[in-house]
Amino acid sequence: MVQPPMGFVRFAFRGARLCVVAAALAGAAPAAGEPRAAFGPIPDAVWAEMQGRSWHPRPGCAPREALALLIVPYRDFDGIVRRGELVVARHAAPDLARAFERIFASGAFRIARIERIDRYGGDDDASMAANNTSAFNCRTVPGAHHLSRHAAGTAIDINPVQNPFVRGGRTVPPAGRAYDRPQKRLAAHRAGEPGIIRRGDVVWSAFRAIGWRWGGAWKEPDYHHFSEGGG
Repeated sequence: MVQPPMGFVRFAFRGARLCVVAAALAGAAPAAGEPRAAFGPIPDAVWAEMQGRSWHPRPGCAPREALALLIVPYRDFDGIVRRGELVVARHAAPDLARAFERIFASGAFRIARIERIDRYGGDDDASMAANNTSAFNCRTVPGAHHLSRHAAGTAIDINPVQNPFVRGGRTVPPAGRAYDRPQKRLAAHRAGEPGIIRRGDVVWSAFRAIGWRWGGAWKEPDYHHFSEGGG
């Protein structure tokens, strides 16, 4: 995983340690010594990897200067603390840092993995099949010709397997069929399965607090999808 350069907006990296250079964010702040979120401009190496994968020279695709690299702490399904990379809209990075810090500080939610979608060649299906949490990807909405909010860096998909997209009897990714109906989701949650997003939980609350909306409330639910302003 790429280490952020010195001078990231909220934190500076010194060796392997994160050094706080700004006041703690409101809400459930991490305890002393816990890893924190950091964000800053897209490093050259990351930008090079994005070319032809998540970023394309097409109208509507957010330019480099409108994007930020966000590094967030999370607990994986085994409870191991890790750091993941997301490319997001620059203006949204502070709020998203706060949301992910709140989720991490709660200790109550697990995320399978967080990797830039470039690792999957910008292929959304491959990323979802790997149960990867991702953000920016200059692509169209499935089944449509207009760009997704992911193309602006204002949408995030979390644990797509446990939180699939359901439309017209089709479940995406296919591995999410065990979680594609409310009764199935409730049963899995009660059985202690990790990574399931539910209305009112810490993930829902963290994104709601920054004004982002959950696709799980749609008529054709997209349980993994959060976006700025909805859509």
